[in-house]
Amino acid sequence: MSSSVNRSTSPGLVRCTSERAGYRRRCRVAVRSTPDRLAAAWHHSPSLARHSMMAACATSVALVVPLRTTAVVAGTTATVGVLLAAAALVDTREHRLPNRLLAFALLVALGGALLSADVAAVRNALLGMVLAGGLLLLTHLSRGVGMGDVKMAAVVGASTAAATNRLLAAPIAIAMAAFAAATYGFLTSRRRVAFGPALWFGWASALALVTAMTSNGWLS
Repeated sequence: MSSSVNRSTSPGLVRCTSERAGYRRRCRVAVRSTPDRLAAAWHHSPSLARHSMMAACATSVALVVPLRTTAVVAGTTATVGVLLAAAALVDTREHRLPNRLLAFALLVALGGALLSADVAAVRNALLGMVLAGGLLLLTHLSRGVGMGDVKMAAVVGASTAAATNRLLAAPIAIAMAAFAAATYGFLTSRRRVAFGPALWFGWASALALVTAMTSNGWLS
């Protein structure tokens, strides 16, 4: 078997041609560099997906304005939202989430809670991470989602619980994500959908809902 690998003109991709017993095939291998994967996802995604990501980034910043938390937590929460939106864009193209980006997002979420010097925020961040990640891990064990989705859920749980100072935000985020993914799959008649965008939606929905419930006095 012989094979050749050439850098394609599109960022973040390698084109390879392999031959075996007279059989010739072409394949694309994703480059492991996270910036390259982000660039490739942006370059190859349709305009609707790119506009959706930009809207998600703007929404991530807007959602932290009414939060009753410290400036540090508000800033890191907005950053996490932008990182999750970027990860979701990659997921829509590759059906695979970037681990390094999610790890960085988790560090930002936990770091914000630690820098706030609020014991409750730190506790909720850790418990939210375990709770949301655990819920998706149970689904993963039944082969419902991938491990990347489990890791992103952990970030979502840590961020929403720390930002709202309510552990309830973590399961709300996962419930909203499941609802969004199921609705999209039903409307598009798809049995397999990228779960990353749904998890970002769950993150945003949990922040908005818990903040509204707290402002209205529904959560003491």
